[in-house]
Amino acid sequence: MGEATPPLAKRAARIARRFRKAKGGTIAIMSAAVMALVVGAAAIAIDLAALFTEKRQAQGAVDLAAMAAASDLARAHAAAVATLKANRITDYQHLAVETGTYTADAALAPAQRFMSGAVPANAARVTLTKPGQTYFAKVFSPESPTIQVRGTARNAALASLSVGSRLLSVHDGLINALLGKLFGSSVSLEVMDYKALVDADIKVLPLMKALASELNMTAATYNDVLATSAKAGNLLSAMASVADADGNSAAHAALKSLASQTEGSSVTVPLSEVIDLGPLGLVKVADGVPGFDASYKAMDLINAAAVAAGGDNQLTLNLGLNIPGVTALTLDIAIGEPPQGTSWSATGEPGIRVRTAQTRLRLLATVAGNGLLSGVGIRLPIYLQIAHAEARLDSVSCLLMGGVESVGVSAKPGVAEVWIGELSGSMSNFNFAPTVSQANIVDAGIARVRGSAHVLAGNTAWHPLTFSKGDIAGAVVKTVETNNLAESLVSSLVSNLDLDVEVLGLGFGLGPVISALVGQLLGEVAAPLDAVVFALLNSLGVHLGEADVRVHGALCNGARLAG
Repeated sequence: MGEATPPLAKRAARIARRFRKAKGGTIAIMSAAVMALVVGAAAIAIDLAALFTEKRQAQGAVDLAAMAAASDLARAHAAAVATLKANRITDYQHLAVETGTYTADAALAPAQRFMSGAVPANAARVTLTKPGQTYFAKVFSPESPTIQVRGTARNAALASLSVGSRLLSVHDGLINALLGKLFGSSVSLEVMDYKALVDADIKVLPLMKALASELNMTAATYNDVLATSAKAGNLLSAMASVADADGNSAAHAALKSLASQTEGSSVTVPLSEVIDLGPLGLVKVADGVPGFDASYKAMDLINAAAVAAGGDNQLTLNLGLNIPGVTALTLDIAIGEPPQGTSWSATGEPGIRVRTAQTRLRLLATVAGNGLLSGVGIRLPIYLQIAHAEARLDSVSCLLMGGVESVGVSAKPGVAEVWIGELSGSMSNFNFAPTVSQANIVDAGIARVRGSAHVLAGNTAWHPLTFSKGDIAGAVVKTVETNNLAESLVSSLVSNLDLDVEVLGLGFGLGPVISALVGQLLGEVAAPLDAVVFALLNSLGVHLGEADVRVHGALCNGARLAG
């Protein structure tokens, strides 16, 4: 007989079988487990959604900050911070505001298009790092996740500037003789004609349209027009049309007269050396550029065109000017080409440069002697060598909602060397500097006088200039200068003149007397000769130790996001 199973064990076995078969409460247990998972997933989803929304808000604020910084590159960091604050982004851990150059070239990888720190700057990049806000993740980790966003914006702004222009000094028909030589024609305008041209504004885009009509160019871009070498008469006639359309009858009459006087000349004007429209050059003339209304003074355009037209020649002028004490006055001028790729005026983004042409000038005055030198002609040979003056567009500050706030420019005068001396070598070969030796001032039976003087003016430092919106609208010309040598050129040379006197025959002891007499006679004509040289340099747009700069117009299309 087998052993009987204890009652307690049987009872336990029955309970275990019933428990295995029981189904009551299963749903509740499973629901509790699933609910825990659902609540966890919901918590994660809420945190992720919150972080995503927060990042989008931060990205939007950073994009606006980058646009503000690009609109005001000179104060990029302050502009970015102010914009973030206005958008209630103040709890960031790190903020980096970089300025640099952005190149919109699809061939470049996006990461290579922005060059931080490169100049000239035309863009800004803002990078922001901030803690993200979470709600449920804090249960598992007390540390907040990090959000990093970045925005890059490019300043779509440009300006038009020129260097070397100045209101003309009309001096006894000197400008008629100079323009006639440069344009290869006979020019005869009255002082009132020149006054009208000095005061008249010629809008550059209407001028391009009138030139296209003069040259019978259809469907042309501005660059197509500027690539031509128009005759002087074509340019002057186009300018006359613009003046007429603006209701400036005095300037219209003067320009029509000048165009008529140069009509028979075969001299052409390389327009690209006078005007450069930069990125606007790709626009068709018929389309125009809304919002861009740059204008140039008519006389400035005429001067620049004349210099560009006659730049390959050495010109000789016999100046029949009535200067007391001066019996003869001749002038040789050589004008070099401006550096390749530059012009008198230019339009573009920060970094563009404009330069005047190099200029060489030789002035020979013959002064009537008296006293011991009665009947003797005293020679005063003066030679000037003037490097190009230069201006560079540094910045265009735009308002966030559009419009120009200011334009930053740097300029430096052309270094000038001036001599009293004899010149050997070609004036018109700008690859070589002529040699200047001691001048033969007096060669008479009583004595021979030789002398020399040398003055160097200018430096190579850039000088910053700021043009406000009012300066641009008011056609304000700002001058960078190193000294006032231009007004006292001849006087400065004469006062520094070192004379060697060789007395001939029996004139022992007359050396100091003759030296003093020569100095006195030259000193008496120095001031009038200064006026002649100063007027001539003004008409060429060239100044010793000075650079005149004007911003003719600016255009802000607003900062735009770049990627």
